[in-house]
Amino acid sequence: MKTLATIAAALMFMPFQASAAKSKKKQVSKPVPAIEIVQKVNDAYQATHSPEVRAFWDDAAYFTGNMEAYRLTGNARYLEYSDKWARHNKWSGATEKDQSKWLYKQYGESMQHVQFGDWQICFQTYLDMYRMNPDAYKIARAIEVMDYQVKNSATDYWWWADALYMVMPVYTKLYKVTGNEQYLDQLYANYKYADDLMWDKESHLYFRDGKYIYPAHKTDLGKKDFWARGDGWVLAGLAKVLADMPADYKHRPFFVERFQQLAEAVAACQQKEGYWTRSILDPEQAVGPETSGTAFFTYGLLWGMNHGLLDKAKYQPVTDLAWKYLTTVALQADGSVGYVQPIGEKAIKGQQLTAANTANFGTGAMLLAACEKVRFDDASCAPAADATPITITVSNPSGMQRQEVVELDAASVFQRLGISGGRQFVVKNALGFEVAYQLTYDGKLLIEACVAPKGQASYTITKGEPSVFVNTCYGRMYPERVDDIAWENDRGAYRCYGPALQRSGEDAFGNDVWVKNTPDLVVESRYYNELVNKLSYHVDRGHGLDCYKVGPTLGCGTPALINGDDIIFPYCWKEYELLDNGPLRFTVRLKYNPSKYGNDDNVVENRILSIDKGSNFNKMTVWYDGLTAPADVASGVVIHTEDTESVVLGKNYVQYADPTDNPKGQNFQIYVAAIFPDGVDQTRKVMYENPVRGNAGHALGIKKGIKAGEKFTYYFGSSWSKYDCRTQKEWQQRIDNFIEVGNYKLEVTF
Repeated sequence: MKTLATIAAALMFMPFQASAAKSKKKQVSKPVPAIEIVQKVNDAYQATHSPEVRAFWDDAAYFTGNMEAYRLTGNARYLEYSDKWARHNKWSGATEKDQSKWLYKQYGESMQHVQFGDWQICFQTYLDMYRMNPDAYKIARAIEVMDYQVKNSATDYWWWADALYMVMPVYTKLYKVTGNEQYLDQLYANYKYADDLMWDKESHLYFRDGKYIYPAHKTDLGKKDFWARGDGWVLAGLAKVLADMPADYKHRPFFVERFQQLAEAVAACQQKEGYWTRSILDPEQAVGPETSGTAFFTYGLLWGMNHGLLDKAKYQPVTDLAWKYLTTVALQADGSVGYVQPIGEKAIKGQQLTAANTANFGTGAMLLAACEKVRFDDASCAPAADATPITITVSNPSGMQRQEVVELDAASVFQRLGISGGRQFVVKNALGFEVAYQLTYDGKLLIEACVAPKGQASYTITKGEPSVFVNTCYGRMYPERVDDIAWENDRGAYRCYGPALQRSGEDAFGNDVWVKNTPDLVVESRYYNELVNKLSYHVDRGHGLDCYKVGPTLGCGTPALINGDDIIFPYCWKEYELLDNGPLRFTVRLKYNPSKYGNDDNVVENRILSIDKGSNFNKMTVWYDGLTAPADVASGVVIHTEDTESVVLGKNYVQYADPTDNPKGQNFQIYVAAIFPDGVDQTRKVMYENPVRGNAGHALGIKKGIKAGEKFTYYFGSSWSKYDCRTQKEWQQRIDNFIEVGNYKLEVTF
């Protein structure tokens, strides 16, 4: 696609085509936007590396960069990658339980080195993820491990410079989620120990550890030997700490002072090519570029300018030069990041680095630098005081109160704000309070709007760093439970089944319904309690349960080809991709194994389903590849033998009051429905002559004559008599309202 700049340039030179052809002037290539660098680097890394690696420092450092890329872009794939890693490591670092065996005073990779900082950096990512989906088990180990330091008098935990990146941000992140200032005080005490040990008052740089303190240790030329990656760890760690530390914390000035002193010293040591050498003050100790230290320095300096702690006039030339090195030398065509010194602790004489020298932590450092470069280029952290906000007006043409998620074109918002993309802005309501928003895979900006009947609501959008909001929509794949994909919003929860279940021989085809009576997310904790604590999710423990029977049926809202009365069940998904994952919308793409329909032996079903905050209804779009002739498609709800009468067949919907899997014991109902706003050819019951395992048949909407690749969109959903719809009559009203407001879309202008 041609950019506006490219088109403008072409128009500008049209009158001079002849002379331009003669002179054959060389065109200057336009720099690649930093946000594209973020995506290129992270996509390349994740395509070639499994997330199922240990939680030790080198891998964990990459994940700090990945979470920064997620914070900027909102890419659901990046979040899922971190989630897989965290679950693989059971939300822990080193796993020794006996505190009397915990070690830290010497380097070690054993499970007993619980208090060694290289096993604690993983807590940064766990805490970041907890803020969005706050299940206590995700940070239980982090609290246990770090509270040990808080409750003991020792402060000598950080005896090497790397630890100041590995662990310092853990403490500020713990403060963010708990409000406990003891974490900040322990951070300060530990940092003072490290500072007293490694800080050089003359050069304003940190020695890597006690072994390298001058004059006991010198370079071959007799100079002080400061390791670039070591000081890079410190500058980046200070930036992350200051980002989360309260402005009024009593010891914050000390952290600011060290950050500014270190930044000034680092900037003065940059090579003319843009990089920093491995021995900062002695380039001859290890000749040539090194990327990890350079990237960490670039990140720290950019962060400092972005947040008003470093002077732009002084430091921008430094970061511009560093960025040129990172993107023209370190970054390779395949997205890998080269010239990274392998794992070590000092500059090594004669060690040659090439583009083939890549590393997980080097990629993480590059991501940090690139994300901060995006914000710097777009001036999103400190927008101009006179910047005009974008005003969004949402109008409600209907006579009903409306509270729902609305869509804007994200590219138009980016253009109006003058940013290259990503989550670099803040949305506020008419009262001036910040509200959650979401960027979607298909280029939409989502905002939840609350609008009075025939009324309007206003929102403003300005450049800035948005807050982290707790998800109200979220889902994932559960390999620990036969590949379920389960998702939820603030109204209900659902799951569909995957290949591991199909391999087991169990025949469960349709969408399952999990009832809940809280707007909070519950699904992850239910699985955790079921699989780890052995507390069944088939029992209501205060917030709902799984008591909906699926088996060999469509369950709630599953699509299927139908031939007469014969439903061709699609069984379990073959491939999936999470497209959107909170805070306001969950979206997943599913692909199924080939099936037979009529004379076609290779018919493949594809689905995209999503759910928004505040809605009882999922949106489902289904299409089929491999059809050589039109086919009929059905969706609806299973009818159970315990109640075959509480079925309503509307012109463009079917609904049912499901009696649950134990009507006499439960004494409540689950209301389910499938809605077809664009119409179907018929709605009808299709009952089994002989009920199968309590399944009497289905209430279906049937769309006839679907062609290969033709998309069929409808909605399905549920409610619970112990939550937001107490009776089937209320459920009917919910369906009627949903259909009615579909004819009166909220109108968004800006």
